[in-house]
Amino acid sequence: MTFRTALAALPLALLLAACGTAEPPAEATHNLPWQVEILPGGQSRVFGIVPGHTTLLEAKRTLDKKGDVNLFKSSDGTLSVELFYGKTQLGFLDAYLIAEAGGDELQLQAMLERASNPKAQPSGAWRYDLAVEDIRALQDWPIRSLTYIPAAVQFDAAFLEKHFGLPAEKRPIDEGREYWLYPDKGLVVMLADKEREILQYVAPADFGRLKEQISREKPRSIFD
Repeated sequence: MTFRTALAALPLALLLAACGTAEPPAEATHNLPWQVEILPGGQSRVFGIVPGHTTLLEAKRTLDKKGDVNLFKSSDGTLSVELFYGKTQLGFLDAYLIAEAGGDELQLQAMLERASNPKAQPSGAWRYDLAVEDIRALQDWPIRSLTYIPAAVQFDAAFLEKHFGLPAEKRPIDEGREYWLYPDKGLVVMLADKEREILQYVAPADFGRLKEQISREKPRSIFD
């Protein structure tokens, strides 16, 4: 039995009991990737962050972690600012966490003009270092989306169905990879046979933008 199969089969209580704890610590049972809370106004909350509302400064306090920030220009010219938090423990799982900051095209273009040190990425994108004044200004920007990539446990189809439920739609990407769409949660999962899964969270109201994005872009490695 593989580790991912064992994890899906064992009750959480048994998993935590192996750590010698009579009562599971709160940090082990909270902040898990399938715990997406839908708020009264229709927004979602995951890992203590409300996409489209929580600012980068608030996320830093919530996660107790500072991210490395860069500007990216994709092969089609789309600009985005991303914070890479590295390996982060959320609940009892380790994952790589990335936040995309919400800014309009004019703001991002102005940042690009002040950015430096362009580096070509394997995906065809370019990565830039932001000017110091722009890094400071970003603290008040909201998080547009969160990307969660499991560091050890692989989320296979059975695991996804058990913890996330059946998706509203399955969309093939290429051989061995497909998207599972959960519009009510503001979530898209890239399920893959031979690489890490990628979970992307947005506000449910912003799901149309994410759906359009995955239609025109293939998933980019976090190690670009």
